[in-house]
Amino acid sequence: MRKPFCFLLSALLIFTSSATLMGNEWANYYFPDTLGSYWGYEDENGDELTRYAAEPEEVDGETYRVFRYEPALDDWADYLYHAAPYYYLVGDEWVASLAGEYVKNAFTARITEELEILRAMAEQEMRQQGMPPGVHISLSYDVSVEAQDYFYLLPTPATFNEEWDATQINIELTLGIDIQGDTAMFQGMEETPDLKLYFTIVETGNVTETETVETAAGTFEDCLKIEYRTKTTVTASEPMEGGPPPVPGEAVTTLWLAPNVGIVKFAQESQAVVLTLMPPAEFQAPITERSLELTQYEIKPTHIGEPSGSDNE
Repeated sequence: MRKPFCFLLSALLIFTSSATLMGNEWANYYFPDTLGSYWGYEDENGDELTRYAAEPEEVDGETYRVFRYEPALDDWADYLYHAAPYYYLVGDEWVASLAGEYVKNAFTARITEELEILRAMAEQEMRQQGMPPGVHISLSYDVSVEAQDYFYLLPTPATFNEEWDATQINIELTLGIDIQGDTAMFQGMEETPDLKLYFTIVETGNVTETETVETAAGTFEDCLKIEYRTKTTVTASEPMEGGPPPVPGEAVTTLWLAPNVGIVKFAQESQAVVLTLMPPAEFQAPITERSLELTQYEIKPTHIGEPSGSDNE
């Protein structure tokens, strides 16, 4: 009877130790944030990004864990809200970043970049159609972006192959035509109303598996692999020539989280949202690939006498 009892006891101990990795403790396993800890990354262009654990801060009665980054962000279009949260909460149900304003800024900047490309294409097309000298016709636009307050990075504890809604982003885009110069030739023509496009982007997360990941900072086993996928719908205020607008470009983002280290790798492939609406025969919307890989790090101990993480500088 001893062997079955020992087996049952071992199984119980394993279950008990796993059950203790719940809520905050489980999240700390994948999101260590002891003061003095840092993580160095390199992106797809070879540029470096360093992440530092900072003092917690209170916002609207909630205590947030905080990360700081160097160098400082100088273009919101480059912001990676999956991999570079500033303020985040670790709770019994979720690890969530306070990302609404940052996501809003990032999408506003990205959509504006796309619209500048679209504006240049439209003006070039009008010139090629023989627009007379002295008349300037351009595409005008206005972008309004709203994002939910939190980006839900990961449920605590995570379960495999169960999707969750990570965030929702709503974009209202107003397109119009500006005519400058001698407008006499346009007199009597019916004024073209502005066109409004409404985008709803729902991003879902899914822990797909565990993997061993090799980076410049070392080899990390049992990494959680998390995939985030966007699904976008778009409607228009006026009927569009050729029927309803096509489905805009989507994005697939992958994070790898190593036990006791955190994010060790990030990869993203995304297609332009607005430019994807252009007819394929006229324009192929670009696909953007982004990446981060851990190059060095140091995780400070949580308690005195507890060993710290690797530092391979």
